[in-house]
Amino acid sequence: MAGAVKRRYQSERRREQARQTRDRVLEAAAALFAERGYDATSVAAIAESAGVADETVYSHFGNKRTLLGELMQAAVRGGDPRPVPEQDAPRALATSRDRREQLHLFADDVSQRLQRAAPLVAVVAAAARSEPELADLYGRLHADRLRNLRILVDALGANGPLALPAAEAVETVWALTSPELHQLLTDVRGWSRARYVRWLESSLAALLLVD
Repeated sequence: MAGAVKRRYQSERRREQARQTRDRVLEAAAALFAERGYDATSVAAIAESAGVADETVYSHFGNKRTLLGELMQAAVRGGDPRPVPEQDAPRALATSRDRREQLHLFADDVSQRLQRAAPLVAVVAAAARSEPELADLYGRLHADRLRNLRILVDALGANGPLALPAAEAVETVWALTSPELHQLLTDVRGWSRARYVRWLESSLAALLLVD
C-alpha cells in the first residue's frame, strides 16, 4: 500500500514538474517572439531562456510552429482550458437580458484577451509572409474570431432588434475588436485598457443597437 501511494505521489510530482517546464518554455517563447519576431527566434534561444535543453522544447511541442500555435491558444483562452464559447464570461453575456450590460461584459472580456493575444497575432502576421503554415494559422485565427463573436450578436439579437443584419453585425464586431486595431489604440496611441473598454462599448452600442 505504501509503495502504491509513493508511486502515485511521484507520478503526480513528475506531471507537475512537466507542467512547470512547459509553462516556462511558453513564457520564454512569448517574450522572445515579441522581442525578435518569429524568424529570428530559434528553438535554442527559447530553450536557453527557459533554462531547459533544446530536446525538452522539441519533446513538449515538436517544432517552433506548433509552439507558436499553442501560445496563441493559451493567450486567447487565458487560464481557462475550455474553448472560448464555453467560458464563464461569454456564457454570462449570453444569459444576460440587459443589452448594455452584455456590451460591457463583452468589451471587458475581449480587451483582456486582446492584451494577451494581439502581440502574438502581430508575430504570426509578420511570419505569414514567408511561412505558408503560419499564413494558414493567421487565417484560422481570424476565422475563429469571426465564429466566436457570433455569440455577442446572437445574444444582443435575442433581447431586441439590431441596427444591422446579423452577418454584417458580426463583421462589424470582428473589425472593431481586431488585434491590429487594439494595438494601434493601446500601443501607438497609448490608451489604457479602461479607455479601450469604454470606447468599444460605446462604439458597439452606437453601431448595433436600436433604442
